[in-house]
Amino acid sequence: MATTLTAADIAGQLEQAQREAGELGTELARLMGELEQAAAAKDYGRAAELKQQADALRPRAMLAQSQAVAIRQTLDGLQEHARQEHAAQIEEERQERAREAHAVATASEKAAVAESERLLAQVKERLADVRQSLRAALAAEATAGQFRQEAYQIAVDAGWQEPSAFGVARPNAVEAAIDFRPLLRAVLQAAE
Repeated sequence: MATTLTAADIAGQLEQAQREAGELGTELARLMGELEQAAAAKDYGRAAELKQQADALRPRAMLAQSQAVAIRQTLDGLQEHARQEHAAQIEEERQERAREAHAVATASEKAAVAESERLLAQVKERLADVRQSLRAALAAEATAGQFRQEAYQIAVDAGWQEPSAFGVARPNAVEAAIDFRPLLRAVLQAAE
């Protein structure tokens, strides 16, 4: 059965490999230093023995150093992979939040458009009602003027009143209000 290695396991292996590579490198450096001293002292027997020890140790030291480098690269690769996965997860979450916010904004826009259309229709209905009321008020005022004229004529015919050269003034409160308020005039004249 295969064992599962975690980044922590590999970090532990890296620490051990670096320690071993350091120890072997230190030992090799010591041997090389002693070899130089023996050669400088012309102790050729000791120099040959140290060279043999250094030559035997060098492959192990190089292998230990290579293993430490390989483990470091593996750990770096795993960390980069984890960083990329984390970045991809963060981006996916950001995209999901954006999709949700977009859906809310789009739904809110549709609801606001529907509300604005409803309110506009309501305004149009009320304007139509106002227009109709203005026309009815003008018609009622005209009717009042006809009855005023009729009452005047009856009073003149009955002798209760002298005829006037100017006739009788008709009521015009509604018409005057429309003339002095441009909004009322515009509503009255607006096409339906």
